[in-house]
Amino acid sequence: MEIKTKFELGDKVVGISHYTKEVLIPCLTCDRTGRIIIKDKNFECPDCYGKGVHNEYKPEAWYIVTNNEGILFIYDNVVKIDIDIIRKETKIRYLLGRKYTNSYSGTLWNENDLFRIIEEEVECKKRNEELKD
Repeated sequence: MEIKTKFELGDKVVGISHYTKEVLIPCLTCDRTGRIIIKDKNFECPDCYGKGVHNEYKPEAWYIVTNNEGILFIYDNVVKIDIDIIRKETKIRYLLGRKYTNSYSGTLWNENDLFRIIEEEVECKKRNEELKD
């Protein structure tokens, strides 16, 4: 089996991520009451736990990931490629690390959130435009 990946071990990459906003979605199971009735008995809704709403977190704005000093992580290299094949879906993720250290980010990045240097700014702008639509 041959699996094509966007990056190879050692490639320098930059990640993009997003700020999220909390959105309250009305619970359809209990019709926003927080309670359901089964055989004339009143129970807490098992889907919203009695709140009448669900919390969802949606992307609000995409940004290029930097360190605490505001410096791009241009020295992050792919140090591990993680591939999960579940049924017919293939999920490819990458663990990042620094070139001259043994430290790793500890986070597996989804393939579609990593870019070669230069590409990341274009992708952030594109995703932010899609959020406006």
